Amino acid sequence: MSDPQDGTERTAREWWNSWANHFQSEYGDGEIPVGIAFGPGAEQGDDLGLLGDLDGKKVIELGCGGTQFGIAVSKRGADVTGVDISEEQLAFARTLADEHDQDIEFVESSVTEMPTVASETYDVAFSAFAFQWVRDLEACFAEAYRVLKEDGKLVFSVDHPYYKTLDAETGGFERSYFSDEPRRVYSEEFDAEMVIYSRGVGETVSLLTDVGFTVEAIREPGYEDPDCYESEYGSFAPELMATVPPTIVYSARK
Repeated sequence: MSDPQDGTERTAREWWNSWANHFQSEYGDGEIPVGIAFGPGAEQGDDLGLLGDLDGKKVIELGCGGTQFGIAVSKRGADVTGVDISEEQLAFARTLADEHDQDIEFVESSVTEMPTVASETYDVAFSAFAFQWVRDLEACFAEAYRVLKEDGKLVFSVDHPYYKTLDAETGGFERSYFSDEPRRVYSEEFDAEMVIYSRGVGETVSLLTDVGFTVEAIREPGYEDPDCYESEYGSFAPELMATVPPTIVYSARK
């Protein structure tokens, strides 16, 4: 199990604490809407048939950020716990949950080691566009497996590893699909570094099965028409997204 105080964990915490206000209030020229949203290409509110009936279920959001997804799940009748490494993100999440009158428990913790979260407690664990900031993904999956009940489900999305090999402006290759070097972006404005990890589909499936999960579904949502996309999310360009799926969603069963 990884040490939640190691350098990579500190880097992630520092980045999100520095960037949280900008991300939540200004990213995309407006506040992030509350709703089920797996990422670019996945229609808002569409769970892709993966979450199932959530009424009365205990669920945990791993890397909850501002908990816009978690609030939507809570409104479906689930008992939600949100976990995030950033106290600034969680401060925003608590305020937003109160504004929507949703009773959500929050835990400030790395998703690779959650000592205060009890084992075999949750029916569903879910995450949207958070695991690419996790270096030790196997430890993350092992913790998800631990806190899930028998027959529990993990559903999560990340940016598609093939999409991220391409330059958003030219559509040409800018890195190898097989590269294990993380993408690093330093912001002078926030005096922090964003480190993003990319794993191929096969590697992600292997990590899931190595800790005991059975992979039930892989979804690559998207549209052939560029006009179906919005371009406010950084490197996600409509013309490229209409050619290569920008998001990949996995569903795995304990």
